[in-house]
Amino acid sequence: MPEPYNPSPVGNPSLLKRRSWLETQVVKFIGRHTPKCPDVVRILSRGMDRKLSVKTRLFLNLHYLICRWCQRYAEQLNYLRRFSRRFPQEISNVDAFTMSPDAKDRIKRRLESGP
Repeated sequence: MPEPYNPSPVGNPSLLKRRSWLETQVVKFIGRHTPKCPDVVRILSRGMDRKLSVKTRLFLNLHYLICRWCQRYAEQLNYLRRFSRRFPQEISNVDAFTMSPDAKDRIKRRLESGP
């Protein structure tokens, strides 16, 4: 029998950590009414392509109160988005860089020798 969904497992560094009876009830309520972590990942990925609705963003922010890991994942996706948007302006600086033949040989020898 699979273990029931626990919206705030032990070790979760989120804002709400189930320290008291009331906090536990709030965590359970949020866990029942917001998307589960795998769903949050899909929603965040979908949000990279199009703007999410206000309701969806509200549910995500509620979920972040009980799940710091999903919040960190969202922060990482936003960082990647900001970085990738900057990349086209920086691409002109990349093509001027070439590696010396000596550096290429050192890398090749290192890769061939293994870890």
